[in-house]
Amino acid sequence: MSAVINPGIQEQKGPKPLDWVRYILTRYTIQLLLLVVLIILSITNDNFRQESNILSVLRQASFAGIGAAGMTLLIINGAFDLSVAGLLGLCGVVLAQILPDTSIGVAVAVTIGLGTLLGVANGLIVTKLRIAAFIATLGMMYIFMAIGFIITDGQVVPVIDRSYRRLGTGNFLGLPTPFVIMIVLYVLLYVILNFTTYGRFIRAVGSNEAASLVSGIPVDRVRIFSFAIVGLCTGLAAVVLTAYLSSAQPNMATGYELRVIAAAVVGGTSLKGGQGTLLGTFTGALFFTVINNALNLFNVGAYWQYVAVGTIVITALGIEALRYRFSGIRTG
Repeated sequence: MSAVINPGIQEQKGPKPLDWVRYILTRYTIQLLLLVVLIILSITNDNFRQESNILSVLRQASFAGIGAAGMTLLIINGAFDLSVAGLLGLCGVVLAQILPDTSIGVAVAVTIGLGTLLGVANGLIVTKLRIAAFIATLGMMYIFMAIGFIITDGQVVPVIDRSYRRLGTGNFLGLPTPFVIMIVLYVLLYVILNFTTYGRFIRAVGSNEAASLVSGIPVDRVRIFSFAIVGLCTGLAAVVLTAYLSSAQPNMATGYELRVIAAAVVGGTSLKGGQGTLLGTFTGALFFTVINNALNLFNVGAYWQYVAVGTIVITALGIEALRYRFSGIRTG
C-alpha cells in the first residue's frame, strides 16, 4: 500500500547556512571586528606582537573593563551612572589615605564597601526622589569629586606600599593581575545576570518597567541593586588603578564614565535597556584598548585618537540601529 502524503504538510527544513552566517555576524559583531583588527595589527606592526605590549593592552583594558561590567547591568536595567569618574577618584583617595594605617585587605574592603554604599545612595536618589538618572548622577559626580578635593586639599596622595602596588603592576599566572581580577568579576556577574532571580528582574525592568510593576517585580529595589553593583565595580576599579598609578587624586579618572559606557554600548548593550551581554562589554573594553594602542604604535596624535574613538562609538550605535531595524535579531 502506498503511503498517502498530506499536501498541506510541508517538510520542515533546518536553518540555512546563510541564516547561520547572519546570526554569527549580528550576534558576535564586536568579537569578529576585534579578531580582524588583531590579525591586521599582528601583520602590519611587529611591536604589537611583542609580549610586553600584549600584557600592557590587557592591563590597560582592565581599568575600564571592570567599571564597564557593572555599568552593563545598570544599562540593561534601563539607567546609567555618570558619577563613576568622581566615585572612582573619591574611593582612590580614601584608599590611599587609610592604607598606611591599616592592612591591605582592610583598605581594599573599605574601598569596595564605600563604592557600593555610594552606589546605593545614587540608586536611592534616582528611585525615591524620582530624579532622572542622568541629572542625579551627573550632580553626584561633582559632589564626589569635590569631597575628594576637600579631604586631600587638592593634593596627590602617594602610595608607597610595594605589596599593594603589585595589585596594579604585577602578574598572576602569566597575566596582568588587574586582568585576572576582571575575568573573575565578569564570571561572577555573568552568573548573577543569567542564573539568579535578580538577573532576570534586571532584564525585565529594563525591557518594560510598567509591566514589571504590574507583575509584582520590586522595580525600585532592583534598580538600587544595579546601582550598588556599579558602585562595587567602581570601587574595585579604584583599587587596581590606584595600585597601578602608585597614587590617587580626585580627578584621576576624568572621562571614565564615557569610557565604560562606550565599552558597553560598542559591545552591544542597548541604551534603551533590556538587552546586552557581558561578553560583548568584555570584548568592547579590549577593542577600545587595542585601537588606542594601535594609534599610539603608529604615532597618531592624541587629538586624532579622540576622533577615532568617537567615530567607533557612533558607528557601533549606527550598526546596532540598523540591526534592530532590518534583521529583527536582538542581542541578549
